[in-house]
Amino acid sequence: MKNFLITSAAFALLSAPAFAATQGTLLLQGQIDQVLSLTVTPEVGVHDSLDLVAGESDRKVAVVNEQSNSNTGYKIFLRTTNAGFLKNGTLDSVQYSLSYDGSDVTLSDTDEQVKSVTTGGVYDNNSDVAVTIAGSVSAAALTQGTYSDTVTFTIQAN
Repeated sequence: MKNFLITSAAFALLSAPAFAATQGTLLLQGQIDQVLSLTVTPEVGVHDSLDLVAGESDRKVAVVNEQSNSNTGYKIFLRTTNAGFLKNGTLDSVQYSLSYDGSDVTLSDTDEQVKSVTTGGVYDNNSDVAVTIAGSVSAAALTQGTYSDTVTFTIQAN
């Protein structure tokens, strides 16, 4: 009899009508990953044929495309292998200066900040890179050969 009462009580509980709520919610969401990229596009026929004798004055040598969707903004850093000198091996060198997006930059073999975007958002920006070289008295004042330096750009979220 005891088993019958327990079974009857369990059946009554299980067969009780279910009460529906009058309201419900559904959370919808998605995720966007961080985009942080930079593309350097050299000016064809310019970046690799600089006039070391006559010099160059604010000559555009490249465009850097900066893309970011960081919610904290981003920074651009620049460094050069030879700290602002075009070198002909160990024989000779010619000093130069650069501007990035219209602002003069410090040339160093360590990362130097050249741009800071402090507001988060979606960015697709092109920044010009221009070179200035004082020039030499004559070609005879420089050792024959190719003079070069490598410039490295880095983008980083704030």
